[in-house]
Amino acid sequence: MVKEKISDEILLAIAPCSMFCSTCTGCSYGDISYHAMELLHLLEGHQEFLNQNLKAQYRHKLDEYLLFHKKLKKYANPECSGCRNGRASSCCIKGCFIPECTQKHRVLFCAQCSEFPCDKVNESVYKKSTIKKWLDGNIEIKKYGIDAYYQRNRNRPHYIDYVKDND
Repeated sequence: MVKEKISDEILLAIAPCSMFCSTCTGCSYGDISYHAMELLHLLEGHQEFLNQNLKAQYRHKLDEYLLFHKKLKKYANPECSGCRNGRASSCCIKGCFIPECTQKHRVLFCAQCSEFPCDKVNESVYKKSTIKKWLDGNIEIKKYGIDAYYQRNRNRPHYIDYVKDND
């Protein structure tokens, strides 16, 4: 694989495993956090508005809003700083060794490693669906390059693979 210059934007967005940190709910600098903060900003004063203007029969709407606001604040302030900024503090894959492994092999992504695909990524640590994402993402990186992979997938919903087909 030819060494390509990779921007900081891409390195922050994509973990060494090929998964997108930037679209994860746990990422402190990701898209979900950013948009949740923007929405909180746009909703400033809304609680007070509801409190002052809701008629008695609609007071339950204030409680609904308060629950929504509390959850939105959690999405706006996640704790994970990503795999490239030290250990991911809230990675949902406990025991993930890929960041350390790529550092050891002096590569930025598994796709760049001479041992890819390796048998270290197996069901003792990862779910089958995670292994498939890892394999598919890195194959795409290897085939088309990281810039093309980023452009193609940067706005892809992080959790889309969990949506069940309704057919």
